[in-house]
Amino acid sequence: MTVWAGKSEIPGGFGRSCASAPLCSCAPVFLCSRALALLCSCVPVLLCSCALALLCSVSPRPLSAAGMFGKGQMAEVACAATKTQLFYYYLAPDRDAKLKDYQIKCRGAVINIKMPKWVETAVPGMVASKVWRDPEEGEISEATLWQTPVSIIYEFLELTRKTFPVEEKGAEISPGLLVKEYADVRIRFQMSLDRLYRAKRFDSMNGRGRPLLAVFNLILREMESVADAISSADQQRYSEAVTAVAVLSQDAFSTLFRAPRTYAPPEEISKSQQAMLTAATVLGMLLIFLAVRLYFILNEEKTAKMIADYYEKAGKWTEAFSRQFIDIKVHYLVFIPAAAFSLAGLFTFNLLAFFFLTALGMYVGLKMPNFVLNYMKVKRGLKIDTQLMDGLILLSNSLRSGLDVVQGFEMVSKDLLPPISDEFGLVIKNYQLGMPFESALGVMEERVTSKMLSYMIRAIVLQRQMGGNLTKVFERIVVDIREESKLEEKTKAMTAQQRIQSIVVGIMPWIMLGVMFLFQPDVMMRFYTTPLGMGIFIGCAIWIAIGMKVVSSLGKIKV
Repeated sequence: MTVWAGKSEIPGGFGRSCASAPLCSCAPVFLCSRALALLCSCVPVLLCSCALALLCSVSPRPLSAAGMFGKGQMAEVACAATKTQLFYYYLAPDRDAKLKDYQIKCRGAVINIKMPKWVETAVPGMVASKVWRDPEEGEISEATLWQTPVSIIYEFLELTRKTFPVEEKGAEISPGLLVKEYADVRIRFQMSLDRLYRAKRFDSMNGRGRPLLAVFNLILREMESVADAISSADQQRYSEAVTAVAVLSQDAFSTLFRAPRTYAPPEEISKSQQAMLTAATVLGMLLIFLAVRLYFILNEEKTAKMIADYYEKAGKWTEAFSRQFIDIKVHYLVFIPAAAFSLAGLFTFNLLAFFFLTALGMYVGLKMPNFVLNYMKVKRGLKIDTQLMDGLILLSNSLRSGLDVVQGFEMVSKDLLPPISDEFGLVIKNYQLGMPFESALGVMEERVTSKMLSYMIRAIVLQRQMGGNLTKVFERIVVDIREESKLEEKTKAMTAQQRIQSIVVGIMPWIMLGVMFLFQPDVMMRFYTTPLGMGIFIGCAIWIAIGMKVVSSLGKIKV
């Protein structure tokens, strides 16, 4: 009996006694047997023997070689070992001439294997090419780098054959006793793969390096499964993992006989075929336009109602722009985005992309007037805020000189520049047309988005209703405007990073998308004209908008 790594190795026998179990499995048995031995001095020997037999029967059992592999699995391992030997000798500089047409016995059949022709021309160059330097081994050739993992696979297969029965030329050794050898093989195989990757031998073996490395990676995973199966005493998993290594090693051997995978350019379409496809696409789109036109003709009432609703909205938008002293054609805001998106969809020559971009353009066109109106309203309010301090000082001076508020408004409308002069002048016009001065101020407050202007209007209304020193109120508002402007400038400086980040978050994805379209327009167009691509595009746009909103909200401080 030979004791190694805490286990008892008994060649040729795998019984159920504790002597063949791992040391950690029998430790409880030995402790309990010592305790029972003390009790046996007082109890009959029969009871002690029964207790020991019971403890040994419930102790964990290691993997047993008996019935572990089927005949087909053992044949796969033997065949894989033979082919791995051939693989190794194909890369040897002094190979035997018999290897050019070699006969092997695999799974009960005799097979003639002819060495690939590329081996004779490529291997001498691989032997002469020194691609790795090792402190102990010195310079290592490219052929030797590939021979190392192949030889380790052969060593793994031969190690596994030791667990076969004697009639299959095995030694019936339990896999649990070979755990250290399996771990050593796996580590050395992983190191050999690491050498190949670091040497960048992807196009080696006459263009077969990448598929071989992929197969070797799968073999490494199955070697790890073998170690897990031994540690968990899973007999079925162990046999399946070993068989998988054998099958994968044969697949690696067969890679030598397959032509290397190369890039094949796509077939070019002739100009006549391209012209026919373009003409068919244009004709299809014209038919779609005619079908849409026919639908509107057949549904005149619904069409008339839709047109009437649009003109009603357009009238409201025009009036809202007029109240902001902006003369703009609302129809241009609606139809220019819709036409631009439809034209972009037309140039894609894809029916689904055309419908998608047309619908998106109509949505953007209907939202554009409100967006432009709100933007202009905010910008105009900011301009009025910058002019309001001068207007209040002028109002305060006019009140000190004996004029009333209405006359002060007339001075502001004449002496200052738009937009504040336009707003104050409109208040005077409404007042002259018979509208109460307070109502005219209320209309201006609804029209202009300005917090300080609202304070001024409320102060004037309260003074006209209840009395008070309006000059002091205006002076106080002027001071507040100055302090608030300073605070706003400070907060803008403090939140500049967040605002820039929100802009970058919103712009960078679209810039990258444009760069990808610039380098690979065909691939990007084919992807984004599919339903999946359109769904991803919409989802990304939504999440980008959410990200911009979240980042920009981090830099907002209410003053």
